[in-house]
Amino acid sequence: MSHWIGATLFVVGFLILVQSFQLVEKSKKTTAMGGRSLDIIRSSQLSEEEKESLLQKNAKDLFGLFFILAFGGIVSVILPLGLLWLAEKLGWLSLDAVFKTLLSPVFLILSTILAVVVLFVKPSQTQKTWQQSNGEASSQVQASNFSGLDRALYYLAFNTSTAQIALADMEDSMFAKELSSCRIERPVFITALPRAGTTLLLECFDSTPEFATHCYRDMPFVLIPCLWDRFSKSFQKNIESQERAHGDGMQVTPDSPEALEEVVWKTFWKRHYHKDRIIPWENETDREFEDFFRSHMRKIIMLRKQVDAEGVRYVSKNNLNIARTKLLNQLFPDSIMIIPFRDPFNHTASLLKQHRNFLRIHQEDSFASDYMRAIGHYDFGKNLCPVDFDSWFDKRESKEADSLAFWLEYWVASYRHLLAQRSNFLNFLNYDAFCENPEHGLRILAEVVDSSHPETLMASATSIHHPRPKDIDTSMVSSSLLEEVNLIYEQLKEKSLN
Repeated sequence: MSHWIGATLFVVGFLILVQSFQLVEKSKKTTAMGGRSLDIIRSSQLSEEEKESLLQKNAKDLFGLFFILAFGGIVSVILPLGLLWLAEKLGWLSLDAVFKTLLSPVFLILSTILAVVVLFVKPSQTQKTWQQSNGEASSQVQASNFSGLDRALYYLAFNTSTAQIALADMEDSMFAKELSSCRIERPVFITALPRAGTTLLLECFDSTPEFATHCYRDMPFVLIPCLWDRFSKSFQKNIESQERAHGDGMQVTPDSPEALEEVVWKTFWKRHYHKDRIIPWENETDREFEDFFRSHMRKIIMLRKQVDAEGVRYVSKNNLNIARTKLLNQLFPDSIMIIPFRDPFNHTASLLKQHRNFLRIHQEDSFASDYMRAIGHYDFGKNLCPVDFDSWFDKRESKEADSLAFWLEYWVASYRHLLAQRSNFLNFLNYDAFCENPEHGLRILAEVVDSSHPETLMASATSIHHPRPKDIDTSMVSSSLLEEVNLIYEQLKEKSLN
């Protein structure tokens, strides 16, 4: 462990000295002055005497900057090395072991993250970054406005999952004492097809001190939430809420709950994610994943729980959990699964609208597509990958997703699969009835999850409003499909909690 401490002290010392000498700012200034010198040489409006005078002044300034950069760079390396040399002489560590640690892939990734955060990501920039990536960005500001450094930080996170898994083990050791008091008891999993009301239900649970979930601040290093929380705290700011990209009126802030759990699943179960579809989970086991997932859930509880709060429970909203309900029940026999459903025609019309919306967003900027894919959102747009329940995808009549019939077929396949399970751990919730009488619906939910703060959960009722139903044109949908949709909808209402 001493070599990790020594390597960390070297990097921290180096970054402190780089900041003290303002080397990043001075290197930018040097580049800018070089550009100005070229502009002077090319200018047709300056006389030769004026050019010579200005170039001489620039040369003096550049010489001074080069001296500071050279001196500062040498001191920034030599001084931390000198301290490590002294520590070796005192028998505290081995320089060879420290150098091996500095060059190890895991430490290089970690130190790169720290360097980017400390040297390049400023508070104002971080505020702008969140405003442009708040789960799916605001409808006015899209990912195309990300700076190069913003994108570099996100791409670093997107492409280092293996290193982050290794860092998560170190995270387990660093926070072992705090994590030991966090237990995985009666977790709540909210899942359904998108646009079924899962986000609103998650916000209701998140409003109580009893439940803990992911939030936007966990991005982009979702797999190492504790380390990222420590690194990012220095530049976190309070930001006003704004509407998310769906254009559905839902307001979000960096502390708003968000569906990030899928990042864990896609890291360990790559074989289920095909180019055009997602394959449902059967009776499968992966001990490494199980251990990681349980530890990850404890970390989210640790980060979100209030001081001295006892019995905090994990809650997640993850639409793709509909593809692994049996596996979740197998892993967590005491878990509660909430599956909302809506009027199928209004629901699928909303799905179609959002698919078209995100097709446009992804077309305008590929980074928006990369971002959504990285956090496991395969619901819409360029990244659309439906869950292939019971091989419906190859049997479908509607081949193109830009039609209401396609989404109705997907709706039928999804809820027919869930109904066929006939499992008492699946709790179907009529979302339309829930919104019409939220006090009643929240009271039922509080009973189902055995909430220790039912009054706090029910206080969310005042913020729940029933979405206005719309007239949906089904003239292009076959009568057989319409009949099957209505049949499944009736079966769902019969099994509903409310």
